[in-house]
Amino acid sequence: MKPLYFPFTYINDAKAAELCACFKQITVYQPGFLNLPENMQTLSQKGLIDIRIPVSGDEAKLKAILSEYKTWAKLHQKSDTAFLNAVEEKIPYFDETFSSELASQIKKNMGGNQPKSKTDFLFNSRLFLGLAQEYDEQQDGLTRDMISVGEMEKKLLSELTNEDEMLFGNNSDDALKAGYDPEKYKIKERLEAWAHLALDDKEKPNFFITDSKDAFDFIIETNLNPEIALDLHSIPVCLAPDIMDSWQIMLAKQIEGLLSDKNFKVSKDIKNVLGANKSERNISLRILRISNISRYEFLQNILAKDNDIRQNNGKDDETGNYILIGIVEG
Repeated sequence: MKPLYFPFTYINDAKAAELCACFKQITVYQPGFLNLPENMQTLSQKGLIDIRIPVSGDEAKLKAILSEYKTWAKLHQKSDTAFLNAVEEKIPYFDETFSSELASQIKKNMGGNQPKSKTDFLFNSRLFLGLAQEYDEQQDGLTRDMISVGEMEKKLLSELTNEDEMLFGNNSDDALKAGYDPEKYKIKERLEAWAHLALDDKEKPNFFITDSKDAFDFIIETNLNPEIALDLHSIPVCLAPDIMDSWQIMLAKQIEGLLSDKNFKVSKDIKNVLGANKSERNISLRILRISNISRYEFLQNILAKDNDIRQNNGKDDETGNYILIGIVEG
């Protein structure tokens, strides 16, 4: 059973390792046929992530706008949060930090002030997620660089004398801590953009997974009466595949049962992970089940105020009456 990752379209190796400790493969959305980050190409080639593009079209326009913004940001030395302040969740929005020339050009590319439509929501959601992906990849690279610097500094400090440490010691650790935390930045906007794409996903997923507590909590707040279906602790990361394979197969069967049978009883054996006490790194997995709800209703609850725009096409209730929401935490 392959869950859909939300609400991010970028995932680094560490997060992928944690999620794939539970699942053989996870699905990750892409906002379009853009250049896939190098690490995600490797994860895809290894079969750990399945790249899905639920909405396509206007690829040249999407790439052009993203390129225009990156060029503008570089010229004006804008980075970090400027990426995601570029676009709001529904129609293009440019605040006072934007030059009027760029705003005018991008609005022209977007079609001006046309009446809002499903296409507008989809394209603007893709644009927002494309900007978010650029931002996340950039910040993840900076974090890795800071960790490398920190490791080199620690090695240097280990070779210093006591007098040297008094001179340099106070400048370590805290000064190198990365401030980037995608799990807390524009979660609501990310979720709404992601939900627009999910509504048009022909695969009609009904099992969703995240590693963001803020995203998980937001989902729960918009959907009433979820029940705890699974609550597992001490799941080992980086154990040999032959140790985890049988447990992952068992977990997949529990997921399938929870999605298809109201009275399904989770096996007690799922809590026994062979070799868990030998792992240096463990995670937890919590899965909630939302009953008597269609996939369409679930996603519309996330969008809330957009109910008058995204109408049910009559085909979204085919997936059954259960939705599973999971969170993996280190």
